[in-house]
Amino acid sequence: MLSDRQQAYLDAMGIGVWNLREPVVPPVTDAAVDPVLLKLGPGSGGILLVCAADTDSASRLANDINRVLGGAPVWAWPFDGADAVDLGNAVAENLFTTVAFFGKALASRFFAGEPPAHLNSADLVLLPSMQDIESEVAARRVLWASFCRSGMVDQG
Repeated sequence: MLSDRQQAYLDAMGIGVWNLREPVVPPVTDAAVDPVLLKLGPGSGGILLVCAADTDSASRLANDINRVLGGAPVWAWPFDGADAVDLGNAVAENLFTTVAFFGKALASRFFAGEPPAHLNSADLVLLPSMQDIESEVAARRVLWASFCRSGMVDQG
């Protein structure tokens, strides 16, 4: 470090000196964002369907969706209990190739801003909410189109 006198001499001669700056410390926020954890329901295969509540996965609509998808996809919902898992870990451990969220509001709980197109090796698909699917014809059309576009069902 240069003294003030040395710095003055160098300035008088027109010699610029590089000075180290103090490191920039990011501000500490009071509210840490806790990751949203999931409870995985029964099922098998590479499709994970994330709904808002466990009752959604046991509904008549969920049974219809299971039949449309031709099997028993794994259903999941936000959960805080001891056997809850992180979404990223669930994808990696269970080899899910597709993760579909029922509703943009639900997906936004897992990701800040817009959900990415992929999580690890899984494609992320945004579906209408379960309530919209039950009550709106247009939402059911979007659901079917999303299933087809994502490869979750064979259009055959």
